[in-house]
Amino acid sequence: MVHDRGADRSLESLAHAVLWPGFAGTRAPDWLLRARDAGAPGALLFAHNIDPDDAGQVSRLVGELDGTGGSLVGVDEEGGLVTRLHARHGSPSPGHAALGRHDVAADTETVAEQIGAELARHGITIDLAPVADVNNNPANPVIGSRSFGADPELVARHTAAYVRGLQRAGTAACAKHFPGHGDTTTDSHLAVSRMEVSADELEQIHLAPFRAAIEAGVRSVLTAHIIVPVLGPEPATVNPRALSMLREMGFDGLIISDAVEMEAIASTLGLGPGAVAALAAGVDLVCLGNQGADPRTPENPQPDESAYRQVHTAVVDALRSGSLRAERLEEAAERIAALRTWVTALRTSGSPDSSRAPLAPAPGTSTAAPDAPDATAARVAAHACDVRGDVRLRADVPVTVIDARVLRNRAAGREADLVGRALAARRTISHHRFDAEGTAELMRADPLGEVVLVVDQPHIAVAERHALTDVLAWHPGTVVVRLGWPGDLGVDLPRLVTTHGSSAVSASAVADLLMG
Repeated sequence: MVHDRGADRSLESLAHAVLWPGFAGTRAPDWLLRARDAGAPGALLFAHNIDPDDAGQVSRLVGELDGTGGSLVGVDEEGGLVTRLHARHGSPSPGHAALGRHDVAADTETVAEQIGAELARHGITIDLAPVADVNNNPANPVIGSRSFGADPELVARHTAAYVRGLQRAGTAACAKHFPGHGDTTTDSHLAVSRMEVSADELEQIHLAPFRAAIEAGVRSVLTAHIIVPVLGPEPATVNPRALSMLREMGFDGLIISDAVEMEAIASTLGLGPGAVAALAAGVDLVCLGNQGADPRTPENPQPDESAYRQVHTAVVDALRSGSLRAERLEEAAERIAALRTWVTALRTSGSPDSSRAPLAPAPGTSTAAPDAPDATAARVAAHACDVRGDVRLRADVPVTVIDARVLRNRAAGREADLVGRALAARRTISHHRFDAEGTAELMRADPLGEVVLVVDQPHIAVAERHALTDVLAWHPGTVVVRLGWPGDLGVDLPRLVTTHGSSAVSASAVADLLMG
C-alpha cells in the first residue's frame, strides 16, 4: 500500500483547523505561530497574556496571532468577576448578577456593547459571554454572580440583550455553558459535575436563556462539561444527544467546547480522547484553555505546547483510523470560517442591518483604557447594591478593612481586594487578610473605630463563615460587604452591603455608600 503523504498533510491541516489553544506569555510563541501557519484558527487569551502597563500590547499580540488576517481570537470578558483585560484592577463593567439585579435590559445591552467595542478595538473576535446559566442553586461554586439570576425569564431577557450589545459592537457573542451549569454543586474545572433535573425542568428553566440567545442571533455557544442524566451518561461536551438538541433548537452557528484540560474531561477521558469525542459529538472548535498558567516544571516546561501536540496527534490518528470522519471536521471548519467572515464584514463594512449604530473603531486605532466607569455602568453598580442598616463610616475614626474572601472560582482566578482599594483611594485605612494567626492577633486588641469585612459567598465557604463569626464577635458593629451570590447567611448582620458581584465599578459603588 502506498502511503499518501498529501492526504496526511490534509488531515493534519484539518486537525489544526478545529483546535483553539491558550498559551503562556505576552507574545505569540513560535509553536503557536507554526500551528497558525499550518491551519489553526487563532487562540484564546487569558489574564497572563495581558500586560496592563502597555496600552498597545493586546493589539500587537492579536496582530501576531492574525498573520495574514481573519484569525479567531477569543477572551472571557464577562464584566464583573471574570475579566482578562482588567484582571489587575478589576473590570470597569458590572457583572451579570448586578445587571440582573438592576434589571434594565437596555442598560445590559449598553454595558455589553461597551465591552464588545473595547474588544473590537484590540481586534479580538469573540467574547466568551454572556453566561446564560440560571443560577437556581445558591450552593453553586462556579457560576454564582456570573449569572444574571435565578429566574429563567430574567436570565433569558438579559442574555438576549447582552448578545445584541456585543454583536452590535462587532464582537461575536458566545452563550455559555450549554445546556446550563446553574443547578450544580461541583465546579467542572475540578471534577465531573452533574445536574439532576427532569426533562421539563431542563426545558423550562435551563434551556430558556439559550433559546433567547439563538433568537437574538448569537454566533456561538460554549458547552458545559456537566452530566445531565435525562440527556445521557456523558458530559454535554461529548454527548451527541445534547449537541443535537442544540441544533434542533435552531442554532446553526459555532459550537465551542469548554476547555478540555478541565478535570471533568482530562481526568476521565483524557485530553486527546476528550477532544476527539467532543468533535465526534458535534463540537466545532475545541478549546485547550489555560495550560500556560500552570507552573513550569522540568518534566514539562511548556504545558501549552505539549497539550496542543497531544490533542492534535489524537485528532489526526482518529481521522486516519476513521473513528472521526473528515466530513465532520470539514463542516466544523466551515462554521469557523463563517464566523470569521461575519466579524470581518461587520467591522469593515458595518452591520448588514443599516438601522444599527456605527461599529467600534477598527483594530489598531487608539486603545485608551476605560479606567473610569461610564455613567451606565456606575448607575447599574449603585442600583444593584442591597443595603441593610446604616453603613456609613464615621469620618473621625480609623478604618480597618479585613479581606476574608476565599478563592473558590477557578474561572475568575485570584484578584485584589477591590473594595479595600476603592476605600483606600478615599481615606486612610488599615488593610488585613483574614487568617487564623494574623487576624487573631489583631483581634486580641480592642477594636478602634470602624471595621469593614469583605466576604464573597459565606453561605458556602466555611472559612468565610468563621470569619463572620469571629469578626462580629470582636466588633459587632462591623460593616460586612458581600460580593458574591446572596445566599442565606443564617446570622443577623445589622450593617450589610450586598453588591451582586465583584468589579472595580461595584467596589466604587460600595466606597461611595460607606463614605456617605
